[in-house]
Amino acid sequence: MTLMQKAVPPSLSRAHLESGYDRVHGYVVRAEDVAFATTPAQLYEVHGLGYPGSPFSPDDEWIDVLRFDSSPQLQYRDVRGYIVPLWWLRHSRIPPHAQLVRVFRDGTSILLARYGDVGTGWTAMQPWIGRPGLPSLSRCVGPVAKWHGAYLEADVVDGGATVVLALANPPLAETGFEMAPSGRWYRMVPREDVSELFELDLTARWRGLSVRVVDQWQDADRYVVARVSHLGDDIDLAEALRFDRIEAGVYESVVYAAELTDIETNQVVPHTWTPGPATSQQRRPVRSSA
Repeated sequence: MTLMQKAVPPSLSRAHLESGYDRVHGYVVRAEDVAFATTPAQLYEVHGLGYPGSPFSPDDEWIDVLRFDSSPQLQYRDVRGYIVPLWWLRHSRIPPHAQLVRVFRDGTSILLARYGDVGTGWTAMQPWIGRPGLPSLSRCVGPVAKWHGAYLEADVVDGGATVVLALANPPLAETGFEMAPSGRWYRMVPREDVSELFELDLTARWRGLSVRVVDQWQDADRYVVARVSHLGDDIDLAEALRFDRIEAGVYESVVYAAELTDIETNQVVPHTWTPGPATSQQRRPVRSSA
């Protein structure tokens, strides 16, 4: 397994712990490349956290980091010119078994929470942390499995041998689903019971900006709206369009789906379910319904 590491801004750390936020995006490194960084000041340096408007400081009492195994559906882009190899990771669902760790100024650390999978979500590991909430499921981000003729949000575990299926509500027809402490329903099935396994990759342009659609829903007026995440390097345009800067390089906004142009829907199908930042992928187009 290739263990990756990401410095998590305080706002996103709270979202993980309080709301059960299950996404990861932005700049990441291999954990082994920064194993020597055991204080906030060292993490500040190796993660390049001194960008304009950064919420981090080398004098922080602590910095939280997310550690997760890489997996084939994660899409990276190499970033040159840093003291350690750096990748930019597009908006993705957190892979199974990730850990949120708090690193203190004296070099000690504690495990704040552990992410099981799409079925079980986050589990707090410290008594002073309440039970994390439960975000809505989105078929726009993360693996999707076809099982018994239905498409369900999923995760792949046990080295590719098992698929975790997730439902937001109790199943009406199928049995064997369990309710996790988070309130989500899940079932683990053998990989061979799943006839399709892929991730949807819905890209578009909004007022000239290249974006990925990461969520869709209807607003109070029943208009379809989409949460979109900026792709590419056109930071000036993202800022001119008043996108929210989540962190360095990560810009997102909520827009009307009808305003999206150049829509392209693909299925990302990894050749294998082996991990690694450079895992090759196969993309097959599907007809867009947008």
